Amino acid sequence: MTLPAAERGELAANMVSATMGAALGGFSIDTFLLSRPAGWIVSRGRHWILGILAVSLGLTALAAALLTAVAGIGSYPVGMGAACGLTVFNAAASLGLRLKKFWFVYSMRAVGGAVLVLGYAFLYLRGQLDGGLWSVVWLVVQVAAAAVLGVAVLTWAGRFRPVPAATAGRPEYRADLIAVGRLHIGVCAQMLTYRLSQVLVARFAGAGPLGVYALAVAALEFAQSGAVVRSQRILAERDPDAIQDHGREVVKGAFPVAALAVVGLAVLGLLAPDYHQAWIFGLLLLPGTLALSAGKTWSAALLKRSGEQATTAVALITMSVSVVLYFLLIPWAGAFGAALASSVAYGVYAFRTRQSLQRGSHLLLNRMA
Repeated sequence: MTLPAAERGELAANMVSATMGAALGGFSIDTFLLSRPAGWIVSRGRHWILGILAVSLGLTALAAALLTAVAGIGSYPVGMGAACGLTVFNAAASLGLRLKKFWFVYSMRAVGGAVLVLGYAFLYLRGQLDGGLWSVVWLVVQVAAAAVLGVAVLTWAGRFRPVPAATAGRPEYRADLIAVGRLHIGVCAQMLTYRLSQVLVARFAGAGPLGVYALAVAALEFAQSGAVVRSQRILAERDPDAIQDHGREVVKGAFPVAALAVVGLAVLGLLAPDYHQAWIFGLLLLPGTLALSAGKTWSAALLKRSGEQATTAVALITMSVSVVLYFLLIPWAGAFGAALASSVAYGVYAFRTRQSLQRGSHLLLNRMA
């Protein structure tokens, strides 16, 4: 928040290219690993997992480069390197969560965030307010966090030696690829819904508006942290029938945080004139943030109960709505159009996910009867 809006726009452009690159090119390996049944890793063997990861890293770097070109802002090395770091970290985090290392994984996230803030503070105190330099610090932290967590997961895996030989055959590996494809289509659609608006703001409005809008998006995402944790715990649950509806409690936890985020953006606007419109973006994003918080938990439950095809169908419907709104509103209204379109898209996502989850539950009850 101490950067001028245009410099923060460059930092935000690198971040969005990396995060979208990791999502689009990463085969959704993190969600895929979390959603596999117990014993899957042993039956498939380490080489299968490492092979999927290796291919995903190449596609991740390519996707990040293409997104940087579309945005017209940012650094190719930073975007590509950070995207690969995020892919490795997410895969290692998923394996750690499967091993019930919740505290360690989330502690690593927290430590990485703290180190990043310290790095930013060091640059600020030295008067170096260059968005490109801050992006390099962000890159270094992502790569370091991925390396530390990756080594930890390899260490935990080493405790279970000797590792039994893989027992899966070609049909099982083919089923894995089909499941990855179905899941990945849905995750790609979700990421386009969440982040395409920032790429288009960069393209049509420039670095300054992107810096302000991306700050509002980041502030409101704090409110979704509880939903993310709850979703990952749902995905790690081995008994689908034991999954409860946590949508209401997640929204109750998200609302005060989201409201405080909007207030904080308003205060920041008084202190830094570059960001005087940030609170308006935050206010426009507030309804969608609450809907998205509930939708993420419902989506995790839907994935566990009905499989990848159900969540993919919802994601594709949401993406079709969001992309149309983005291309209609952002070239005309810039970041204001992006905030409004995002909120509407998030509402559609939550509504369709809840609808599909209820339909799936009714079908399950009918089959049991």
